[in-house]
Formats: sequence, structure tokens, C-alpha cells
Amino acid sequence: MEMELDKKRNEEETTSKTTEELLLRELAVLKLGLDRNAKPPFVMKYSEESGRGLIANRNIKTGEIILEETAAVWGPKASGACCLQCSLELCELSSFHFCSLCHLHFCSAKCCSLQQSSECAEMQKLSINTDSLESLSKLTLAILVIRCLFLPLTAPQDSIKIRLLQDHMEERKGTKLQKLCQEFLVNYLRDIGLDQKQISNNDIYQVCGILDSNAFESKTFDGVENRAVFPLSAMVNSSCLPNMTHVTRKDRKMVFVASRDIQEGQELFICYTGTRWGNITRRKHLLLTKHFLCRCPRCLDPTECGTFISSIKCPDCEGTMVQEPQSDSTEFNMPWHCQKCRHEIEHKKVVAIETMIGQMLKLVNKNSTHHLEQVSRKLKRVLTSHHYILLEIYMNLVTLYAKNNENQERIVELCDILIPVLQKLEGSSKAVAFMLIARIGSQVSICRAGNEELLKSGWLEESLTAFDDAYTLIKSDVQAPESLIEVKISLTNLKEEKDSNKKDFLKLDANSEHLDKDNAYYPPSEENIEKLV
Repeated sequence: MEMELDKKRNEEETTSKTTEELLLRELAVLKLGLDRNAKPPFVMKYSEESGRGLIANRNIKTGEIILEETAAVWGPKASGACCLQCSLELCELSSFHFCSLCHLHFCSAKCCSLQQSSECAEMQKLSINTDSLESLSKLTLAILVIRCLFLPLTAPQDSIKIRLLQDHMEERKGTKLQKLCQEFLVNYLRDIGLDQKQISNNDIYQVCGILDSNAFESKTFDGVENRAVFPLSAMVNSSCLPNMTHVTRKDRKMVFVASRDIQEGQELFICYTGTRWGNITRRKHLLLTKHFLCRCPRCLDPTECGTFISSIKCPDCEGTMVQEPQSDSTEFNMPWHCQKCRHEIEHKKVVAIETMIGQMLKLVNKNSTHHLEQVSRKLKRVLTSHHYILLEIYMNLVTLYAKNNENQERIVELCDILIPVLQKLEGSSKAVAFMLIARIGSQVSICRAGNEELLKSGWLEESLTAFDDAYTLIKSDVQAPESLIEVKISLTNLKEEKDSNKKDFLKLDANSEHLDKDNAYYPPSEENIEKLV
């Protein structure tokens, strides 16, 4: 018996050593292309529950850069015809510039010149049609897949890294996603001349699986959307309480920054879905697109860490309705109950309420602050104050008010609602940084309008520190607004003016004291008045 146990223990140790060696080799491959001097503060480990993941090998402080990585492959995420270099969407065929060799479409000769010569050479082997916007739109949708398929020829090192990523081929078999892939992508690629002997249908399915499971999406301040694969970054697992935030820089590097303090031995997390979505929406989305049921602490907490971001108001007592999540069930139809009076309602009724709200929001002018304020007041009768639908409306209002440079007091009020909730769910994230800067920008405007109470409260000193942290995080992000530097300048000028006024006051006070001593100045006492008379 003991011999059998020893044998089993030895087998487990051998398997463990083999796994560790494999992970070390994979990590070495995935780190190719990083800065040679970079020493990422993590190792890669495997667990039965979540597979491969990155674990901190030392303590990491909030705001510390953890990883910077260049994309292995990059492309536009759009439904229309876009420049295949910068992703700018154009509406006229005559506005495009076409490569004279491979016929790919770009917005300008400059963007065309940035195309890799190796990609151009491979594209020349295809029969690309450029006679209509519809043809360009189809190529725009397919270009990221084509670039992935051509990586063994255009960037072999990146191809090796991409092939280490999860593709979920088994889970995708027979699904709507695979049928769509066949009906559009496979057929389109065959139509433009992609040889089935060189690249099989299975190769195309695999690339689509890798992209759907691992690609990051980014959106610029002007609304231009992209998709890209960062192989090492894709090793980070998901939690709806992430401890990292990521920014996409204008040089197309992905930068991961600690949004909370991370202890040695803790796993690094981002959120694969919307952190500001409700519980059921997040879990369903992850199950459908990433093929796992999220069991993070937030997903298993009916209050979602005390934010009640999915909760509605009780129809009986206006208390808070919550649903007890099931850790292992993919059915999300448990009843909801009031925490105050224990009144219970069926899940389908909550779904009906949210569906009705969704239909209402479709009719609302999203660019009208008046309409958004009006609908938010109505929704507060049904939804809890931090419900995810209200939070999105509030964030939209902040953006619109800031864009129009109006209602600064309301921006501050909305940010004061949003920031504590976002900090609890995301830590010091990119979204928190944007809200902090919006609030500080509005407070500066309020001060400029003559409100001196803020300056007396010590707000300025606190805001300078908060702004510096937020500015450092998002200054190079593709979503950073052009007004960012203006807020920085205004805040700095306000500090200089305050310091200057303080110095003038101290100087005047010192001079007054000096005059008193020399008897050149007499306070207006009764005795002095009599002397003057």
C-alpha cells in the first residue's frame, strides 16, 4: 500500500515538474519582444480551475506598471469600410488610397507607407476587389483573420506566440459562432483566392477562436475602434473585481497598471467583460464568449460588494431586491427577494422591467442632457441608486456636460456618485481616472467663477495629487481627451495664483507689523483719533 502511495506521489511530482518546465518555456516564448531590460513582477502558473495565469512574485503597489507589450496582430473593429492601418472610417470610395501592389485600402499615402512589405507581398497573391464600398467593408471585417493566418510568413515569432493561446475549438463546434464563421469568413476567403491546400477551414476556425477568446478591444477618443492580440497579456485571467487596469497607448502598446495593492503570491486579474454590467449580464456574456462560468467573489455576492449594481427597488417597501447567485448553475432564474421586507418576485419579472427600460432608452436622444436627466429621474423610482443602467446614464451625462462646458456643479455631483462605486469595483482604474479629471476640471471652473470656498477647504492640494496620479495613468491612452492638458494647465495656474496671493498677504502683514514698531502707523483707537484731531 505504501509503495503504491509513493509511486502515485512520485508521478504527481513528475507531472508537476513537467508542467512547471512547460510553463517556464511558454513564458519565455511569450516574453519575446518585450523590452530586454524589463523584469515583469510575475510568474506563470497552472491551476485546475482557471488554467494558466500570472502570479505576482513580489509585492506590487497601486499605480505600478506591471507589463508593457506590443501587439502581435492588429486590425480595425468596424462594420464599414476603414483604413486598414489607422482604422479611420470613410464613407466615399474616392476618399481611399489604394496600394498599387496589393490593392489594400488606406485613408492616405502616409498610412499606406506604414504597411509591412511582407504583408503586402502575401496580399498580392489574393484577388482583392476594390470596386465598391461593400467590397472594402468585407475586407475590413476579414483583415484581422487574414493577418493572423499570414503570421507564419510575415512574423514567425508572433505566430508562435499566438499559437500558444486558447482557441476553445471543442466548445465552439456546431455553435452559431462557428456557423457565422463558415458562412461569411470561410466563404469570403475562398472567394478572394485563399488556397484551401495551404490554409484549411480548420485553420480559419482556430484563428477565429483565438481572436474571440483573446483579442483586446480599444476605442479612441474620436470613436475609432480596433482589435488586437497581445499574447502575454492574454495569459491574465478574469475577475469582476480586477486588480489591474490597462491602457492602449498611441504607439499600439498595451500597458497594464496595478489598480490595487497586490501581495506576493496573489494572482493578477483583469475583467474580460464590462465591470459596470450587472451580475447576470456579465456571467452570461463570459459563458457565451469565453466559455467559463465566473465564480469570482463579486459574482457570488448578491449585493456585489455592497454596490447593489444589479438591484431594483422592492415594489412593496422600496427596499433593495437581490438575487442569490448559484456558483455552479448556468441557469440564472432564481427568484429575487427584498432585504428589508423579504417580499419575493420571479426573475422573469425583473427581466421584463429591464427589457422595458431598454426599449425606453432606445427612444431617448443620447446626445440630449435634458432627456437623459429626465429619464434618470424616472428610473430612480424603480432602480436602486447605483444600478448599472443609471451609472451608464450618469457617465454619459458627465461626458456631454464636459464636452459642452456646462453645468459644472452637476458634473461634480455625478462624479461624486460614480467614483466611490467604480473604486470599489475596479480600484484606481482608467475609468476612475477619467471621472476624477472630469470632477477636478469642473471644480477648477467653479473656482474661476468666483467660488472661493473650495480653495479655503484644502481641495486644491488634494486635487493636485489626485490629478497627477490620474494624469500619469491616462495621458498616453488612445481615449485621452484633448482637453486633458488644459485641465492640467488650469489647475497649475490656480495653484500658482493661490501661492502668489498668500505671499502678497504675508508680505502685507509683515510690513504692517514693521510700521507698528516704528510708530509710523497707529491703530484707529479713540486715543489716536484724539491725537490726530
